[in-house]
Amino acid sequence: MEEKLLFRLEEFIAAPIDVVFDYLDDDEKIRLWNEFFVENIYESGKQENIPGTKFTSVQHIEKKTIKVDIVLTEYDPPNKIIMEGYSKEGKAFTRYYLYREYDGTRLVMESSIIPSNLFYRIITKLFGGLGKFMYKEQVEKLKEYLEMRDFD
Repeated sequence: MEEKLLFRLEEFIAAPIDVVFDYLDDDEKIRLWNEFFVENIYESGKQENIPGTKFTSVQHIEKKTIKVDIVLTEYDPPNKIIMEGYSKEGKAFTRYYLYREYDGTRLVMESSIIPSNLFYRIITKLFGGLGKFMYKEQVEKLKEYLEMRDFD
């Protein structure tokens, strides 16, 4: 099956690119703005930012705890983080691209999936875009959190 783009978000954040990247990358800082994030459990026992690093991402959405096995596939600070996730639904991709702009940072987030079977392909077609609303809210919280701070 082919990769299906679920959604693409783009947001301008009036904060330096290094700061925005740090708040997307550092587990402790993610907790400050992402209400779904519980923890990342690393195979090595500590956060390592090198391609090939494997971890389990734990998130709590509404009353459900979700665990997804993740592999960090590309890591290019402060411009790019790409991860692959594996679950019964299929192989998912999350991509963060950051671009330096005159007075801040342009953040682009993409989420896509290769469904594991026909059932999940149909479900993805019907409901795949719903995640955009949840993630858009979290990206807006990151923007609000960072823009309230002074980084000079």
